[in-house]
Amino acid sequence: MSTRQPPPERQDGPADRREVELGFMFDHTLLSETSRQAMEASTWALALGELLVEHGLLDEEAVEQRREAVKRALLDQIDERGLGLFVNDNDEDKYQVVSPTGINCAERIHLCRAACCTYRFPLSRQDVEEGVAQWHFGQPYWNRVDERGYCVHHDRGSGACSIYENRPAPCRAFDCRNDRRIWLDFDAMVVNPELERRLEELAHRRLGRAGTDKTPPEAHGPAG
Repeated sequence: MSTRQPPPERQDGPADRREVELGFMFDHTLLSETSRQAMEASTWALALGELLVEHGLLDEEAVEQRREAVKRALLDQIDERGLGLFVNDNDEDKYQVVSPTGINCAERIHLCRAACCTYRFPLSRQDVEEGVAQWHFGQPYWNRVDERGYCVHHDRGSGACSIYENRPAPCRAFDCRNDRRIWLDFDAMVVNPELERRLEELAHRRLGRAGTDKTPPEAHGPAG
């Protein structure tokens, strides 16, 4: 007769959500660095290629400007196609970031419609570990947006940020005064006429993606 005893029952319960999230963070940090290196190589190659074709010479300042423009375009493609896996590697304490002054948001928000709250960016390790700003498990570790394409922390009624004191560094440092996507003339409060169309297209794109997204919209990680 066998005297083999059955294995003892597990005493631990379901894994703590925070431990799972931080485990993801470790794995994704490694993958994020690979993605970042690939993007850097791509932006340099594309920028150099375009400039060489257009001008037949190499200008370092022009290359850098073109590289940044190409990088923004690639980030837009990543967002549109639902790709991601980035962690902002800036280890600066966001609470030490000095925000620009002289921007009277409350008087302008009815015109700009808080368009800056539709911009996408990867959260920092500080944001993820803090657990206030939300990110979507399907797109770690990008700031999470709703079905309109706005940050989930954007208050629909007032247009204000619901986590203002804990907002990520890109939000703290952003200065819309020279952002042509929003203002044609900041001082005269003249909005880019393309802004309304862009926000509408963004909402349509987000609604279309929600219909095919395998990850439920309400499933998210610690805020960011």
